[in-house]
Amino acid sequence: MTTAISADADLARRLPTLAKYFRPLTVPAPMELPHVQELCDRDDPFQSGEDTDSLFVAAMREINAWHVARSPLYRAAWEKAGSPVPRRTRELDALPFLHVNLFKRHALGSVPDADVALRLTSSGTGGERTEIGFDAWSIGSAQRMDAWTLKALGLIDPDRPANYLVCGYEPDPRLTVGAAHGLNELCDFAPVASAVHALRNTGGGHEFNPMGSVDALLDYAARDEPVRVVGFPAFVYAVVERMRQMGVPPLRFPEGSLVLTGGGWKGHADRAITKPAFREAVRSGLGIRDDRIRDCYGSVEHCLPYIECAHHHFHVPVWSRVVVRDVRTLEPLPYGSPGYLQFISPYITALPAHSILMADLGTLHPPGACEVDTPWFDVHGRAGVRRNRNCAVAAAELLGKR
Repeated sequence: MTTAISADADLARRLPTLAKYFRPLTVPAPMELPHVQELCDRDDPFQSGEDTDSLFVAAMREINAWHVARSPLYRAAWEKAGSPVPRRTRELDALPFLHVNLFKRHALGSVPDADVALRLTSSGTGGERTEIGFDAWSIGSAQRMDAWTLKALGLIDPDRPANYLVCGYEPDPRLTVGAAHGLNELCDFAPVASAVHALRNTGGGHEFNPMGSVDALLDYAARDEPVRVVGFPAFVYAVVERMRQMGVPPLRFPEGSLVLTGGGWKGHADRAITKPAFREAVRSGLGIRDDRIRDCYGSVEHCLPYIECAHHHFHVPVWSRVVVRDVRTLEPLPYGSPGYLQFISPYITALPAHSILMADLGTLHPPGACEVDTPWFDVHGRAGVRRNRNCAVAAAELLGKR
């Protein structure tokens, strides 16, 4: 770890915005959570092997005991499940899971309010809304994992300033939606030469500004710095389509340019296109290579980073495990079978989201598809017919108003 820590410190020295990601962190109760600390200190997101599996299971036993002791609702679910204590990886799916929608209807914190360092919500306007209070350890360890994952994937450039088009919300102190928080943090991983937000802060809300976004890209194309386009894919695509409709010739940006999307097409499924078609539209309009167009997956309830590799696989990092469950029986499914995605991770002390069933459908695949040697998953979209609102839905509604 000494060499890795030195390398991280050097990165933070060259790019000061990285300092908050690489700061030392200590679990809330070191005597109760030593294996959680050890696992979450692993700086290589794609480690695998028996040693890693054993450490993960030990950390899950600790965090499960933490939430059993502090969350009456989770304790009741655990006791109803027979009070399982996993001893090996294949037993982890016996731990009870909570459905993501439960966090939209109940306050399920496992830490006192006095220990809450940050509150994030999953929707900016109306509808069902998750409000999560994170303690310093939970949000800090997730941020650090994010930085380690971006570093491992070669997506941090500490020395070369970039021009940013953020296809997300312009900062506002009143705005607490998780995606707004996360998308703006994506500007921390290369120095900012300039930045324009597609969702402009009007003082009383946000407004989609497609022409301002096109103007920004035209301006950036005349400069020497690489461009980084980050944000909701629906807005990235809307800007590229506006360029095409205006007859703007394909742009070409310097080597090192990047498109990094997150939040999905929720609320605008009728406008969604396949990922290959999206990448082709971006490549044709902006001249950015396919392997430099990446998507991210996550949620405010489970904010670990899942970021596509160069082959567009969401690899499972060392800090989590993924189970896919049958949509009718909720039984675990083998590799290659679509179902509900379940995420298991011991990083979170703030609330009992260490075993969480999502409303998204996906398929888990075995390692071996590319050079990253961990299992990976596809995301097929949201299950059901009723819209489950989140910050991406709120943003998409702004797009619909245009």
